[in-house]
Amino acid sequence: MWNERIRWVLETFGDRLTDVSLFAWSVNINGDLRETFNPALMDEYRAKWPHIRFWGCFRNMDDPDNGPYDIFQGLRGSAAARARLADQVQSEIFEAYPWIHGVDIDMELGGNGDPVASESIFEAVADRAHSLGRLASAALPPMTVDGSIGGENWVRYAQLGSMLDHVAVMSYDFAWGGSAPGPISPGWWLEQVYDWAASQIPASKLSMGLPAYGRFWSIHRYYIGEYRGQSGTYYAGWQLFNGLAPWEGHHKTGWILYRDPGSRTLWGITDCYDWRYPNQIEASRGVNFGTFNERPYAVRYGLPSASPIWSVADNSVGDALINYRINPAPVVDNTGALVSPHNGFTLTLEMLKRSPVAATVIDDYANSAQQLGDVYEQDGSAWKFAEVTDTYSQYRGSGRLKYAAGFGSRAMYSQARFQFAAAGRFGLTVQGITADLSSGGHLRLMQGAAVLAEQWLDPRVVGAAAGSGRQSMALRVREGSARVYFGSSDSNMFRLLQADVSPAFDGVVQLDASAAVWVDHLYLGDGWWYQPREAVEVELNGRRQLLGRVPRTGIRWDNANRFRPLADVDEHETRTAEISLDWDYDHWQDVPLEPGAETFLTVRPTDHDVWLGRLMVVDRDGATMAYFSDTDTLTYWRGRASHDWDLQGIALWSLGQEDVRFWETLEGGELPPETKRLNV
Repeated sequence: MWNERIRWVLETFGDRLTDVSLFAWSVNINGDLRETFNPALMDEYRAKWPHIRFWGCFRNMDDPDNGPYDIFQGLRGSAAARARLADQVQSEIFEAYPWIHGVDIDMELGGNGDPVASESIFEAVADRAHSLGRLASAALPPMTVDGSIGGENWVRYAQLGSMLDHVAVMSYDFAWGGSAPGPISPGWWLEQVYDWAASQIPASKLSMGLPAYGRFWSIHRYYIGEYRGQSGTYYAGWQLFNGLAPWEGHHKTGWILYRDPGSRTLWGITDCYDWRYPNQIEASRGVNFGTFNERPYAVRYGLPSASPIWSVADNSVGDALINYRINPAPVVDNTGALVSPHNGFTLTLEMLKRSPVAATVIDDYANSAQQLGDVYEQDGSAWKFAEVTDTYSQYRGSGRLKYAAGFGSRAMYSQARFQFAAAGRFGLTVQGITADLSSGGHLRLMQGAAVLAEQWLDPRVVGAAAGSGRQSMALRVREGSARVYFGSSDSNMFRLLQADVSPAFDGVVQLDASAAVWVDHLYLGDGWWYQPREAVEVELNGRRQLLGRVPRTGIRWDNANRFRPLADVDEHETRTAEISLDWDYDHWQDVPLEPGAETFLTVRPTDHDVWLGRLMVVDRDGATMAYFSDTDTLTYWRGRASHDWDLQGIALWSLGQEDVRFWETLEGGELPPETKRLNV
């Protein structure tokens, strides 16, 4: 952007800036730079504020011929393109604008590309800058010790930090236009990012990237394609919540803003007449309450086993419920009048759904030595219970561990979450069919010694600390088919192998390990029947509404809220809708409510494992939820960057989007002596 607010900030508050990165070039697949902004526009500000260090930034964006990933791949794979890029940085940035302090690299959307090849791009540019007596910086994607939430696993902080003079971590857009509403930079996540980054890169080289902007999500419709959200400046949020920017004919209503305690950002809901957190209840029964990543939720958990044991658990709703008191009160518009919706109310529930699970026979989180002895049979005593912490435990061992029951000719589903403590193989066997994985990554579907299907995965982690380097594997065996599922967690498994089979139907379900394996979750379910985890029922003023149910075809239901496909297909093949592990919104439009009339609302968790979030009474036609940064947000994290991690500073995205009162909070601050020199 280049607008009046940016010019005013540079003119008025330049004494509070140390560095400005000019997004003035884009790079193409061959390493050529194209100027996209005129750096000479900085001349008057350079003259007024000689201490500011201006950096010339190039991005792998805005190329008319290739997308960001293709450009990244081209530079990764071509030494000639990298050499051309280094030449272009010298001629088009440093020689064309001798006052540029250093080069700033913004290479994004590199996916899981080769880290060494990726680093060669940065190395070529940094080496050229250093040979000219200049510096090299980069804006890098956010990472934690567990990797990247955005799939940018080409990033290795330690290696990149060793070759660069400065790194700004782009620690924002955790919540983005395609996600559910939430803090753009959650506090718990920022802490994880900088605990990791500061352990890999010297703090003197590191700046905390913060969003100066906000995001605005429609909770009833999609703005662009399948995205609910769009971005906006702090002042867009200010206008929205002061009733100055109505949309779609709604009232110009203001609303109280709240401060998210973790991120310190402002948040609020427009066109909302009452709302509750899930734990703001009048009464409850059979429901648990908790908090995950600073978000409260209510949930009815599934049963760990049936009664009698080895049958299929009845996980229907029973008598579980939650009662809430609500009052959709009129609100004040920007003329001072009390107003209610034009056309009635919608009740909106925030829910986190999960894909259906095989109807439960045993759900075992390795809770005790007694449970290990009661549920399983083993040869000798090779498997032991290990209490890792007060809240986390494992079964550890090798050899055979067999469920202590015979299942006759039943179709069955077996699943395990495990880690390799030593190199070897781990297998699940159901009715004479085996899913087998080696620590080297060889995944096989077998019947006896015959390999029915196979696939090579990346080598698995061996010997990691308890709870690290885990994976989940499952095997479903029906009368004529077998399927193997695999993934990084229980909630992220995909079908990798399948085959037509004639099962032995010997009634045996077991697991085997050729060397030490640690298991923290074992699940045994029916091979045909599924338990959905998506819906709740709401009762209000004598009427009931089911919310969250995913439409399916080619199935039949039983009287315990279970369904099975009519053909031999996986559950996801009975529906077209995706089930994402993110908060979703379901609506009861024209809900029977009257303005200002207090009433009780009952939620019955029809399905188990559905997380219930906020409940909102909004305008019949919908509402907007927003999270955005203000001066208190930026000041708070500026202090934490300094005091908790001793970072060099903060880096704002981007100038002109911020609450400009932030610069007033820095008044009188002493700039470090080294930033007051003119660097040429």
